[in-house]
Order: sequence, then C-alpha cells, then structure tokens
Amino acid sequence: MPDEPKGSVPTAEKPTANPTDAQASGQPAGRSNRRRRRRKNEGGSSGRAKAEVQPPKTAPPSRGRSKRPLAEPRIGVGCIVLRGDELLIVRERGRWSLPKGGLEVGELIQEGARRETYEETGLIVEIRELAFMVEFQAESWGHHIQFFYACREVGGTLGPRDPDRDVQEAKFVPVRQLREYLRFRPRLVALESWLRDKRPKHFVFNLDKEPAMLRKRTRVDGGAVRSGGGSGRASASRGHPDAANRDEPPNDKLERLTFEAGDFDNGEDELP
Repeated sequence: MPDEPKGSVPTAEKPTANPTDAQASGQPAGRSNRRRRRRKNEGGSSGRAKAEVQPPKTAPPSRGRSKRPLAEPRIGVGCIVLRGDELLIVRERGRWSLPKGGLEVGELIQEGARRETYEETGLIVEIRELAFMVEFQAESWGHHIQFFYACREVGGTLGPRDPDRDVQEAKFVPVRQLREYLRFRPRLVALESWLRDKRPKHFVFNLDKEPAMLRKRTRVDGGAVRSGGGSGRASASRGHPDAANRDEPPNDKLERLTFEAGDFDNGEDELP
C-alpha cells in the first residue's frame, strides 16, 4: 500500500449501504432510511399524528427593575359542622351563612378556620379534611378564594363570641332546609355537592356572567315552613321541623337540593 503524502489527514471509509434495502424499495438506500425516520416521527406505531396542544398565553414582561404586581385575592376560611342531619349556620348582619371569615396576616388556613368557627359559634372544632374550595369574582366584590373544612365538634358552648359583634345567632338546622337560609349560590352549590358526594372539589364562578343569589322562596317561622316567592317548591310542616320526613330513608335527605331555571337573581350588592 503506497504511503500517504506528508501532512495529509487519513480519510475514513464511507459505510456501504445495505443492498437489500435499496433493492426492496427500488430506490437508493439513503432515501429509504429518511422515509422510515419521517414515518416514525409523524405517527409512531399508530401512523397518526398527535393533536397539537396549545400552551396558555404568557404574561407580559416586567418593565425596568420593578416586577409586575401579583394578584391578591381575598382569602376566606370556614368550617362545616354536622350533628346528624343538621348543619351549623350563623346569622351575620341579618344574613344566614356558614361560619367563616377572613384569614388574618401570618395565620395558617386551618388555624383561621378553627378561630372563625369559635368566634362565630362558640364551638371548638377539630379539622378533619378539606370539603371544598370556592373561587369567585365580580366587578363589585373583587376576587375571593374560600376554603371550607369538614370539622368535628369537640367542645365549647353554642353562642357567638364574635369580637366585632357582626354575628347575631348560631344554630343547627336540618340539611333539607338549607335553601330556606342560605342564598349565596357559589357557596350553596359547593356545599350541596359535598353533602351528596363527600369529596373535595374546587368550584369557580364568574358572577359578572352568572347569577349570585338564590331567590327568596320560603320563610321559616316558628318551625313551620311557609311558601314565599320563586318556584314555590318548599314543603310545609308543623311541629318538629323534620316531622313530615321522619320516615324518609337517609339517601333521600337531599332530594330537594337541585336547581331549577328562575331560581336565582342578582338583586343584592353586598357580599354575603
């Protein structure tokens, strides 16, 4: 073998193409290999291209050395306390609601839920699990995120201890009569879903585009439930508030907890 000239770089031998591939396709081996790679990238074994997933829109860049201010939703915390088929509610500034309130600075969410429940009801509770999250926004109310926990009563005496004196009353009411008391739709929808399924969920509402309040349909007066406005589906009972339904099986306790068209309005401006 003759010597290579000085200063030259030895050249590597080119690999020979597999003659069987070229003969089978009737085309050069390089083109056949490229076609196989293209088919693999486009569809894999199924031969179908995957649907393209669109990414979310990115936020605009910060200007200068100052960062963009982050959103600051108001955080609310509360508890769900049951005694058999009865639920603990409070009357705050003339409206009935679940025991709840705003989270204090430096306070953990579960600690805030226990504190608010004690202040508004006088009961000491033990946090069991997250029941639901309710997120809603409206131009008049702003952006709110509320966490509600399923709790167990472990002490205390029923009676408000609210330092702001906004809560006038705390009591247990039958689950079947929730709609005679609670009217704020986001919280009511989430609560009824949890009472049915006992599974934590996250609910989101845009109250500029959907109703916020349940219409006033009934009036609770001395143990008798009388028909008010709206759809008029409330049942009347005398004596014990649960007298008309004592023979119902447990699974039927929530049979009324379904919504109908025309049940809602947005006639109030103050956040309940």
